[in-house]
Amino acid sequence: MTLSEKILYYRKSAGLSQEELAARVGVSRQAVSKWETGESTPELSKVVLLARAFQITTDQLLSPEAPQSSRPSSAPSSSPSRAPDPKYQAIPFLGRMVRRWGWLAGVYLFLQGAGMTLVGGIARYAFSAMMSPVSQSMGLSGTNSGLVEALFADDPFSRTASVFLTIPTVIMVLGILVMIAGAVLTLLLWRERKKNP
Repeated sequence: MTLSEKILYYRKSAGLSQEELAARVGVSRQAVSKWETGESTPELSKVVLLARAFQITTDQLLSPEAPQSSRPSSAPSSSPSRAPDPKYQAIPFLGRMVRRWGWLAGVYLFLQGAGMTLVGGIARYAFSAMMSPVSQSMGLSGTNSGLVEALFADDPFSRTASVFLTIPTVIMVLGILVMIAGAVLTLLLWRERKKNP
């Protein structure tokens, strides 16, 4: 028996579709189809993954001998092969998607944090620039000391000015925290992807 015939035989006896086998091995459905028709041959690393997917040894897959019919299969041979229930296929599919593309969520989170930090920084600069002439006319020296003095001043304008400078500062700090969380998430999920391709 050729390798292509064995791949087809073991796939059907395991009750797997070409898509399911392709997902387990990490190739496209077309690659599995070409392996089964003999148009191409899987690489050695894919042969190992195929044997794992079929729950057999690589010797059984590569030997020219016909498979033994007494081999226990994952699907009973007396009943027709049925497609697995889709609700049970969704969880492994989502797990594979998170392992493969989850790091992009970390990149997205990092970019959101960078945007928040940028908006907070621009707002803080703009409010400081607007409040600077007012604080100078009130006799306060500098933006930072003006903010500190405004916090303790009885003047309602000074308290309002301090709020306008505090809100962008809080947005900047939150943006930095979101950026750090995004960078950590990206790093962790990228390492997981490299560990389990």
